[in-house]
Amino acid sequence: MIALRQKGSAMLSTGDVIARLVLAAVCSGLVGFERETSQKSAGLRTHTLVGVGAAVFTVVSIDGFEAGDDSRVAAQVVTGIGFLGAGAIFREGAVVSGLTTAAGLWAVAAIGLAAGSGSSEVAVLATAVVLTVLLALRAVDVAVARRLAQPRPTLRIHITNASALNSVTKLLGKLDDAFTQLDFSRGDDGGFVLVVAVDPDQVTMIMEMIAVHKSVERVEKLNVLHRPPGDSAPRPR
Repeated sequence: MIALRQKGSAMLSTGDVIARLVLAAVCSGLVGFERETSQKSAGLRTHTLVGVGAAVFTVVSIDGFEAGDDSRVAAQVVTGIGFLGAGAIFREGAVVSGLTTAAGLWAVAAIGLAAGSGSSEVAVLATAVVLTVLLALRAVDVAVARRLAQPRPTLRIHITNASALNSVTKLLGKLDDAFTQLDFSRGDDGGFVLVVAVDPDQVTMIMEMIAVHKSVERVEKLNVLHRPPGDSAPRPR
């Protein structure tokens, strides 16, 4: 029979220990299941093992070491989980992936510590918050990604002289601080042509405001598939 004495209180019974470990397994497993269904590198088993391991460390630290400081074990768990989380992070060029999974491992370690220390309410509440972040905010991520992936309207702005480029782009920046300059070249009529991609929600207003600029002859809205020669995609400013 397992019998651990909690400092300043009665000994932990076998049932108490089992309950704490099971709670850690269930809570961390729920987080791991979400990661598993999202096809992440660290899934159900990894998250469950991390949560249970953190709970075991906590339970043992309660009475496993005479004259010891329980908080030292928790601190080492927090530090040690960072090395495991780092293994879930991958970088390929400028793209970094696995940060959310690494943060999830860190979170389930905290949940395991809460469960192992007997703070069941904290463990359950933390699990609910973590799942809310992973599930609810995933929809927000998808919505933002879809918006960013939307083709941005392309405008061809005919300018009378090259010296006016600076003032025209400054005005564009005030109207749409995320506009992208795609091309600037001499036109067939002797003037100059500036091609930009702008916010689809503000394209009409931008066209009207740019059209009244003293150095702008006319503004045309191009097909979204238009790209200046040599450009396959908009370049960031």
